[in-house]
Amino acid sequence: MHLVLGRSDDYCCAGVLARFLERGFPARLVTDPLAVPARFIWRLDNAGMETRLALDGTSPTTVSSVLVRDVGWLQTDGWDPSDHAYMQAETRAALLAWLESLPCPVINRTSAAIWYRHRMPLLAWLPLLRGAGLPTPEIVLTNDSADARNFGVQLEGNGAGGALCTPLTTDAAWLVSASDWTGLARLQELVPVCLSEPHGPVQSACIVGDRILWDRDPSSEVAGLAPNLLRFARTAGLTLLEVAVAATRRGPLVAVVEPHVRFDHFRACTRELILDALVDALAGESARVREVEEAST
Repeated sequence: MHLVLGRSDDYCCAGVLARFLERGFPARLVTDPLAVPARFIWRLDNAGMETRLALDGTSPTTVSSVLVRDVGWLQTDGWDPSDHAYMQAETRAALLAWLESLPCPVINRTSAAIWYRHRMPLLAWLPLLRGAGLPTPEIVLTNDSADARNFGVQLEGNGAGGALCTPLTTDAAWLVSASDWTGLARLQELVPVCLSEPHGPVQSACIVGDRILWDRDPSSEVAGLAPNLLRFARTAGLTLLEVAVAATRRGPLVAVVEPHVRFDHFRACTRELILDALVDALAGESARVREVEEAST
């Protein structure tokens, strides 16, 4: 059974599930595989690990692959807030550990850091991006108003028009120009601010395994980043992620990393290619086994 963890109204979940069924593979959309009526047993001992999962509480299901898009949320009705938070954390931790143990293809089998905070700012990705040889924006994180202003003035002198203020807790950003530095200095009295160089329009790409699917044909300079992007994905332990490359005065650089792919960032034709690639990656091993069995009969 191929499991799709997520919601029925998610474009990705619906598309992958439909493709599995069209190709003749057993597949099922599951909001929470560890909740009743499912029966879940995960046994660990010196001999190894054993998993039994009965989605309908009856016969065990063999898990052939898992696509993780959403892991659900416990309803708050009847729960004390502290108890609800505890149970939510316990459920997610158990699911994370179980997914990590599965020998079958799992997209995405993320680290705990990404699992609990998938909307990380670009700053958090910089070590991995630079380790993969990818160009990144100039960034300053400071509570010193003079340093912040000098950084902005330098960018303005290079024709950038100011600096982008990019909070570390959201994906929002706004341009800080000459008239904004006094207000920013007041904010810096309370908290450091993260500033980065502005960039032009972005070009989105989706990485699925060892494939890169660009939303539009990339320039030769952008296409040349492909080996580095794949190296970054492998180092990050991600088999599905979205990246956006932007044009700057220094050439193309990585402006966005999104492990929870936003399908609305892609044209319809690209979305279809991404779904096909996902099912290929998830069902590839099962498909090869079935082809061998059919050839031998």
